[in-house]
Amino acid sequence: MKRTYKFITKASLLMSAIALLTLISCDDFLSEKPSKNSNVEIETIEHLDAIMANYSSFIYEQNFVVICGTDDFAFIPGLHDSYNRIYGAMNIDYSFAGCWDYNNFVNATRDGLWKTSTAGQDEWNKIFKANMVLYYADKVEGSDADKARLKAEAYFVRAYSYWVMVNTYCLPYTEANKNEMGLPIRATTNFEESLERASLERTYQFIEENIQEALKCSASLAQAGAWRANTAAVNGFVARYYLNRNNYTEALKYADNVLNEYSALMDYNTEMYRGVNWGYWAEIIDSGTPQQQEVEIKYPYTFSDLDTRQQLDWADCLYTRYANVNYPNFFIPSQELLALYDPDHDLRYRYLMVPHYSYAQGAINPSFDWPGYVFFYGGAYCGPGTPEMYLIKAECQARLGDYSTGMNTLNQLRAKRMDPGAWVNLTATSKDDAIRHILEERRREMPFTQRWYDIRRLDNNEDPSDDVGTITRTFYRMDATGLYGNQPPITYTLEKNSRKYAAPIPVTEIDASRGVLKQNIY
Repeated sequence: MKRTYKFITKASLLMSAIALLTLISCDDFLSEKPSKNSNVEIETIEHLDAIMANYSSFIYEQNFVVICGTDDFAFIPGLHDSYNRIYGAMNIDYSFAGCWDYNNFVNATRDGLWKTSTAGQDEWNKIFKANMVLYYADKVEGSDADKARLKAEAYFVRAYSYWVMVNTYCLPYTEANKNEMGLPIRATTNFEESLERASLERTYQFIEENIQEALKCSASLAQAGAWRANTAAVNGFVARYYLNRNNYTEALKYADNVLNEYSALMDYNTEMYRGVNWGYWAEIIDSGTPQQQEVEIKYPYTFSDLDTRQQLDWADCLYTRYANVNYPNFFIPSQELLALYDPDHDLRYRYLMVPHYSYAQGAINPSFDWPGYVFFYGGAYCGPGTPEMYLIKAECQARLGDYSTGMNTLNQLRAKRMDPGAWVNLTATSKDDAIRHILEERRREMPFTQRWYDIRRLDNNEDPSDDVGTITRTFYRMDATGLYGNQPPITYTLEKNSRKYAAPIPVTEIDASRGVLKQNIY
């Protein structure tokens, strides 16, 4: 299922973007002034378009808390015993985050969401680029239409990044929490702007102000492409935003806006296959004698991350963003998550839960042969998409009282995800039963990307029947030196309404602010 794009940005602008951005130092956006040689004169609309066209600056969300911190992600002592690099060594930071060990995570060297020193893919860098576009848009040469388009895109990028961060570093928004600490409001390129954290209420007001400006976007998905702001992407993000604010009327409205413009879904019955088969040698223990046996690992069609066109043509995508954990690229599904799938008929289980994936990552003990979730290699799609819009629409219909229609909406998605048969169409006996089905489908459709946000909203909405409650893990004790696999596992707990739903800001950022930027209180 291919899209036809009318490209707004010429291919040459991508190269100019790379050259331009190498001259603009925004790694120290929060705490340091730019050096004199970092300044570059921006004179035309093409310069600004080049900034927003730099695909690699916006596509990734390296959010260890969201990916690893829920009951979707498994921490398995035996898997660590089989190959200690899966959770330890280079990956100790996401183990800290995933077990809510914030005493250690606060010193993490790889919190790529708040700040990166080299790649420039963190959320503050995205905000800086958006602020730069907004500052220069009315000062450069160019048409009014192009200026309006770029300003709407910049507001969208800023709203999106603020929303991701407020749901990572701040407590859930409730009446009781609204005066808790939010985020610093960075609305300009002025490095003297205060680092003081605004209230949570003010932070959400700022996001909504940006949303209203972003909704002025007039470029369709077919015109702009899924890597640039477009009407479907903006409406899809706004639908997500209002769902997480438990405003079901507004969430339904914006989800409908998307589906009225663009409702395509990948059909896993006809458009998926396993395109890459690799063999791995696993150590098989038989009667105490180690042997080597080749294990075939069949990756799904989505495995390739080398073909950007393949990703951009993925029919479900509205705005291309990927959650990634870097090496070992291992999204480890929990047993609870795996149990939600129908292994015989659910094509997401067949194609995206890759058997023997632990072998591909270096684990050799057959007792802990474990599958891995593979969407695009190294990344799970986390941007707004049409599957999410069907799920938002279904949930809002159910919560607003029309649960039978909500189930019909849900089954439209399931028809594209299941083998044909009686198991496709789910039915519900009540509103609560329908909501249960829909929430389970959200986990099957969007593992590792939306569950963190869902837990936060479900534990704080008007319906106690859908509360997730306490999440626990049994895993090894850890500190900055590594995991203590030679000691008995301990229990890690994330309780409902825990202050650990606000991840710590890296201590380096707190120190660099000289005390202006305040740390979360636990």
